Amino acid sequence: MRILFHAAVIAVFLSSLYGQESAAPPLDDAMPAQISLDSLIAIAVQHNPEISMARYDSKAANTRISVARQLPDPQLKIGAMNVPTNFTLTSDEMTMVPQVTVMQMFPWFGKLNAAGDVQKYSYEASTYRTSSATLDVVTNLKKVYGEIYRIQKTLEYLNYKEQLLHSVVKVSEQLFAVGQVPQQDVFRATAELTMAKSEIITMNGMLSDVNAKLGALLGQNSPPAVRVDTLPLPQLPVLDSLETVLEQQNPDLKRIHNIELAAQAKKTFAEKDAVPDVSVGVSYGYRGALMPDGTKALNMMNFEIGLSLPIFYGAKQEMMIEEAEAMDNSAQSQYGAMKLAMYSELRSMYADASAQEKLIPLYSKELIPQYEATYKSSLSSYSVGKTTFAMLIDNLTTLINAKIELVKIESAYFSASAEISKLVGEGAEQYRGGQ
Repeated sequence: MRILFHAAVIAVFLSSLYGQESAAPPLDDAMPAQISLDSLIAIAVQHNPEISMARYDSKAANTRISVARQLPDPQLKIGAMNVPTNFTLTSDEMTMVPQVTVMQMFPWFGKLNAAGDVQKYSYEASTYRTSSATLDVVTNLKKVYGEIYRIQKTLEYLNYKEQLLHSVVKVSEQLFAVGQVPQQDVFRATAELTMAKSEIITMNGMLSDVNAKLGALLGQNSPPAVRVDTLPLPQLPVLDSLETVLEQQNPDLKRIHNIELAAQAKKTFAEKDAVPDVSVGVSYGYRGALMPDGTKALNMMNFEIGLSLPIFYGAKQEMMIEEAEAMDNSAQSQYGAMKLAMYSELRSMYADASAQEKLIPLYSKELIPQYEATYKSSLSSYSVGKTTFAMLIDNLTTLINAKIELVKIESAYFSASAEISKLVGEGAEQYRGGQ
């Protein structure tokens, strides 16, 4: 009977762990085919509310450029001139009723261009803010995608373990009833089964949580059910090249640089605002009185030119210049601080990704094959009574845990690679202005 028990255990283990793993069923019968990461990114870029908000802000900033470069609205005045105190509008030859005046103010040369430059650079900054917001969403989406992969693969391995232990518990209970195995084997198998069930419940809860995050990123209340069978693991570039690309392409650095340019343009505008503006006016007056010879008095025209007087320069334009200089210095300091912080974050993420990149082949090509060989060897040893049931379970658990650890490392590497891509601004130009 003990030989039969060994044979039954071996058959169950082999069929459950290796036979079913090659043709693993989906976690949910209603789950559709795998949705590509690119498709999910396209949905998020189109529907994510944060991206939409940044896109509309950029669109609004673009309209301000044309507004800032336009002349001030002309003034139209209608009045009466030289009206006698007796209000007889035709008794005085100089009375003009009505008198129509049009006034137009012309800012000093270059002032409108400077005002337009302020808005132009502010708009450029907003396009990079849109790019940055989009990259944030894309990066978080990739991390969620990697987490879905980790959870689903972990659930697959735990399901194999649960199926296996279910069979082992039944066989051990039957053989214990006839006195062929010790009760300790039954307790150990039952405890392992309970732990596997507990882990499955925990992972299913995590899967629900990550699906909720996916829906928020996609801008959908009911996100599609996503199955991830494999992760596209990119090759890690050289760190020096990444640092160079970061300074050239990172959208947050470019946004701050354009804020700096906007501050410089604002300073130029403030300096030009101290120069008087020119106002030009034209008036046309109707005269209804008669001349001494009985002819109607001719209508009259007036022309005038005026200058604005910047008498509040110390309290206005000078303060505007100081404000612009402070904004410029602030932007320069912010640029330097952010660049240093990003370099530090890049090196930290690179170190993590580099370690994970080295661990992947270590697990897939060395550790897991070794654990598989150990487990198969324990099966053979157990069949001839050279090892214990507890050792067999330990070897099985070690093998499954190694596979779970591998998918965890792959997910972590994928997430770190996504963060690195965001830092160096990969795809930033593609998403500028919500394109």
